[in-house]
Amino acid sequence: MAEEKETKASTTPVTAEKESVATTAQEQAGQDQAAVTASNQTKQTVTATEDPSDQPPLSNKERNQKVAQQQAEVLEKQTKKELKTEIGIYAGLTKRNENYLYRLNKILTEKNYDQAKKDTVLQELAAELREKQGKGITASRLYGTPSDKADEIIAGPKKKPQPVTFWKMAVDNGLMMLVLFCAMYAIMGLVSPKAIKVNGGVLTLLVTSVLAGVGMAFFYQMAADRKSKKVRLPFWKMLLWSVVLIAVWMLVFTVVAAIPGAINNALNPIAYAVIAVLAYLLRYYLKKKYNIRSTPF
Repeated sequence: MAEEKETKASTTPVTAEKESVATTAQEQAGQDQAAVTASNQTKQTVTATEDPSDQPPLSNKERNQKVAQQQAEVLEKQTKKELKTEIGIYAGLTKRNENYLYRLNKILTEKNYDQAKKDTVLQELAAELREKQGKGITASRLYGTPSDKADEIIAGPKKKPQPVTFWKMAVDNGLMMLVLFCAMYAIMGLVSPKAIKVNGGVLTLLVTSVLAGVGMAFFYQMAADRKSKKVRLPFWKMLLWSVVLIAVWMLVFTVVAAIPGAINNALNPIAYAVIAVLAYLLRYYLKKKYNIRSTPF
């Protein structure tokens, strides 16, 4: 028993010493591992926070190559996007109509037309062509040349002309008749001065011009209403009204021409020519300002 106690007593310090050494080794290994980890983290932090200026500068050739590569990548992406869009737009069109829209797209691009607006216009035109090409209608027949259509698109939709009022039409036609009468009187005065005195003077000229302007405006109004189907006036009634207006005008002309006095004296042929020119310029100005399109003159 005493020997066993001695043996255990001698064994216990050795075991304790071994355990102490093992624990110390583990602690040292843990410290080494922590040091390695901290070192790696420090390297990563230094690398991440390293100033780009510390890197060696690129040469001009390398910098140009890098910029060219970036531009090529952007252009390639844009080309793929446009190609995908164009394929979608041209789908279902005949070769002729597809070629028309392709040329139109190219012209609009060359003229720097807005991309979003261009895509919208091309889609609308393509949809209309798909609907009408089955009837044999081509894009050229429907829209004209691609260049003309491009100019029309860039200019924008035309403003719808406003309807001309009755009195604007009457003034326009009255001035036109005044120009014609003055020109006629000027020529007659040069050829046969006595003929002017027979046909009346200034008062006759003004009254008949005003009456003719009102009468013609009334006739044009009837024709416009008949064309727009607002008032479906029979043709024979329009003809009858024309005869009545001419008869009234001739009656007034005869009565006014018989009025004597200074206000109805005949003028010099040159004066009639001057009045004709002034009336024409006034009529031209009013037509441009108020967009009057009542007569073909």
